[in-house]
Amino acid sequence: MDTYTEDLAVARDLLIGTGPFIVGLVVVILCVGAVWWGIRLRAREAAPPQRPQPRAGAWQRAQEADHEARAAGHGPGHQDDGDRVGYVTQHREPDELDRDGGRRRPYELGGSGTRDSGEGGAETRPTWTEGGSGSFGNG
Repeated sequence: MDTYTEDLAVARDLLIGTGPFIVGLVVVILCVGAVWWGIRLRAREAAPPQRPQPRAGAWQRAQEADHEARAAGHGPGHQDDGDRVGYVTQHREPDELDRDGGRRRPYELGGSGTRDSGEGGAETRPTWTEGGSGSFGNG
């Protein structure tokens, strides 16, 4: 290797190490700038409304005595708002298919493939046979 080739190799080696460093430095500066810009935008937004939080599972407020809390119905799971939906039990039945023996494609089946059994459907649904454990193959 002659002297001219060595000089080129040294200069190229310096560029190979400096190039990725400069690119990495630019990426870091862009990331820091994006975070700074986001903080500025967030500071300009209006604050969220300050409403009291729901009291899930709270027995009583700090100002209430124990007997006052029980009289007001503040027990586990009771909320102050009355618009909650209660527990709903349903029994879903499959849609009826034609018994012509033809093959069905997924697009021919339609919606979810189940329909609601209506009122009282959940009470007549057997969960498992008497004397069985409910697991597959075990009695």
